[in-house]
Amino acid sequence: MTTEMSGVNDGGGAGGQRESDRGGSLQHFRLLPRRKLPKLPGKDEPWGGLLKPATLISIGIAVVLVAAVWIGIATARPSTPTTLDGVTAEVTAQMDDLTATLPAPPVSTTDTPVVQECPDGSAEQQYSLERVMVPADGFVPTSWAQAAREHFEALGWTVRSDTFGERGGITMTLVGRNLVPLAVTIDPADTGTTITVQSDSRCTDSAG
Repeated sequence: MTTEMSGVNDGGGAGGQRESDRGGSLQHFRLLPRRKLPKLPGKDEPWGGLLKPATLISIGIAVVLVAAVWIGIATARPSTPTTLDGVTAEVTAQMDDLTATLPAPPVSTTDTPVVQECPDGSAEQQYSLERVMVPADGFVPTSWAQAAREHFEALGWTVRSDTFGERGGITMTLVGRNLVPLAVTIDPADTGTTITVQSDSRCTDSAG
């Protein structure tokens, strides 16, 4: 009797051991392999500083800003004139502004407009205007040249001047932000002082 009970106890112990081994095996069994979470490189490793969250956010903001600027440039309407009428109006307006700085209206004004080929050899056109004025009595070339310089420099223009001849002739070149220059010649000749202003427009753009 004692022997049979011992055999039963031994069988139960073996079965319990098998159940324990099976449970341990199931704990280690997975349908998918265990993955490691991505880790950012350390500060001393290459690209370590560039992969910080704050850096990535800054790069994203910069990309968005650059894209917004390019979209604005692509969709904005150009402010510079591209037609013959537009460049003609631009040159004429600048010359009228210069004429308005005279201390008194000129005695006479003669305009000579010319529509010519663009000097770059393309099929586009360019407007050229020459204006010859006889100033009123009491006109002092140096005084007006200084007044015109101050007026246009206050508008952000670049003004260069020089003198020529024995009678105190003056040449001036005035260039604004649109890069359409005005060339001025004040010539105190024997027959009287004349003011000659010449300007060539930008070339037209048939695609504009």
